[in-house]
Amino acid sequence: MKAPKVNLAALKNIDIAKLVQFLKRRGVLLVSALVIVVAPLAGWWFRGSLTDAIGQTMAQRSKEFDKINSLATTSITIRSALGEADSKTEQASLNAALIETLSERNKSLDNEVTKVYQTALEYNKKNHVIIQMKDNKIVFPKPDQNDALLLDEIFLTQIVPAYQAVLTDNRTGQPPDPLAVLEAVNRRSDDYILNDLKKKSLSEVTDPKELADLTAALRSARLASLDTKAKEIALYIDVNAIRMPPTQGPITLAKCFVWQWDLWVLHDIFRAVSRANSDGNDGVVSASVKRIISIQIRPIGAVAKSEGAATEEPTPTDATKEGAELTEPAATELTGEAIAPRTKITPDYSASLTGLKSCQLYDVRNIEIKLIMTTADIPKVFNAFAQENFITVTQVKLTPVDIFKAARSGFIYGKDPCSEVSMTLQSIWLREWTTLQMPVELKNKIGTRGVEIPVKNETEQPKEESKAPTEEPKS
Repeated sequence: MKAPKVNLAALKNIDIAKLVQFLKRRGVLLVSALVIVVAPLAGWWFRGSLTDAIGQTMAQRSKEFDKINSLATTSITIRSALGEADSKTEQASLNAALIETLSERNKSLDNEVTKVYQTALEYNKKNHVIIQMKDNKIVFPKPDQNDALLLDEIFLTQIVPAYQAVLTDNRTGQPPDPLAVLEAVNRRSDDYILNDLKKKSLSEVTDPKELADLTAALRSARLASLDTKAKEIALYIDVNAIRMPPTQGPITLAKCFVWQWDLWVLHDIFRAVSRANSDGNDGVVSASVKRIISIQIRPIGAVAKSEGAATEEPTPTDATKEGAELTEPAATELTGEAIAPRTKITPDYSASLTGLKSCQLYDVRNIEIKLIMTTADIPKVFNAFAQENFITVTQVKLTPVDIFKAARSGFIYGKDPCSEVSMTLQSIWLREWTTLQMPVELKNKIGTRGVEIPVKNETEQPKEESKAPTEEPKS
């Protein structure tokens, strides 16, 4: 399709005078027509620009209003005495009364937390004192320079009797010596043959009934001998159940403190056992815990061994290891972390059932213990441990015990069913008091700066270790 052609030459023929005359006569009509057509288009154009400006202005006013409104209310967190997980966050209007109430509540909670922490601290260190040294010498945290080379004479001569006293004070013992039992049975045999059977010697006893009666009498004599011993003691303990300190030889200051710490652990264990046996009044036979087979206190910082793990444990009395330590210069500068009770401690359930492991606030000591106890009293024994110095039972393994087979070995447990119980105990020790007299070498080993305590027996003042924590514990 072709576009029409416009003849521009025709414009030359327009009479300008006539056109002006026409516009004069029809001008009002033409202007009105233009207004009708152009005005709506212009109005639409200007209306769009005006609407955008008004929208921007209103949006700005809305932001300013929201800002003013946010100043009227704010988000506040109401702390819970149970911890951060139970705290609540609310929107509220700030005012003097609200601020004062929240301040008083937070102060009250801080005081409660501080009181609980101090109570736990006193409970944790109760009954745990340093043994008295020979000639009242001071060994911890640092002995006199002249005494540092005489720790075997000053410390070992006192710590060994302290360990032995734990066994004596708790009335522990072993079954009677087999030779003593045999002697008692032989005396009963001679007496029975002479006075009951009216015979002069065993060779004259040939009647089957008399032989049966004699055998029963001798069996009763043997059991009576074993029963007498079982009533004299509170519980059996195997000869090598507890690792004893060395009686002599070179030893480091850090090792001395570890032996002292292990003694505290033993005291806690025996107090728990004594509590479990408090209802018994007939020695081993009526006791809940009848025998301690072994107590292995794991090294400081060691985690509890899982089921099936190797049972080897370092022996602190290894002469080679002790000699190697003695050749190293004693540490004098602290390199560990400061105690900060407000620091949040994140549970680590890969380390233990409780999620606890040694940190800047406390140390975890793991103890593996094997006991023979009355099966029905197992919950009672567990509860006795739970009541003693933050001890938790984290692992348990039960094995039935043949009480008749045990009797043949000299152990009298009574008539109730018994079990061999292998347990892992977890014990918590707050560093705020344990580090008071802890040697610098051991502090560096476990990574703590500890708490400073003045050394009274030296003319030269030691270098400052660290300040006691002044901040309050965190709930």
